[in-house]
Amino acid sequence: MLTDLFGRFLRYLALAAGVLLLVLMLFTVVDVVLRNAFNMPLRSVYEFTEFLMAPIVFLAVAYTGWVGGHIAVDLFAEWLDRPGLRFIPAILAFMGAALFALIAYRALLETMTTVDQVSNLLRWPFYPFRFAVAFGAGLYAIVLLIEAVQALRGVPTGDNR
Repeated sequence: MLTDLFGRFLRYLALAAGVLLLVLMLFTVVDVVLRNAFNMPLRSVYEFTEFLMAPIVFLAVAYTGWVGGHIAVDLFAEWLDRPGLRFIPAILAFMGAALFALIAYRALLETMTTVDQVSNLLRWPFYPFRFAVAFGAGLYAIVLLIEAVQALRGVPTGDNR
């Protein structure tokens, strides 16, 4: 089924984000060891960390939403659990989808207008990391849109493992 394929794709992106997190962790450990043992810190550790944080977060956010891993606080669930009010989760999911679609659109515009910018120390271009933000936000908008449709149909959301 198409949703299973989409969920598998999101899972692979989340695994890629996990690999990037592991790389970042190893890089940080090397920096700490070099700094404390040999007084030779890596000069580019801050830029490296800043660059990797964007794909780490935005490649995993859609999968986290897909499996229902985001934190949710149900303060009003008792009052809103009436048949006439079952449309509220769908409205909230549609609003979230619109917000993340806007984030994806703005990040894509930023990516296209700054395609020639590079960082100071590493001289890495910004656009691949900004594109990761746009791509991840767009995927999460799709996940929220699917959740909104499922909520309208009365299907439980966030359990797509």
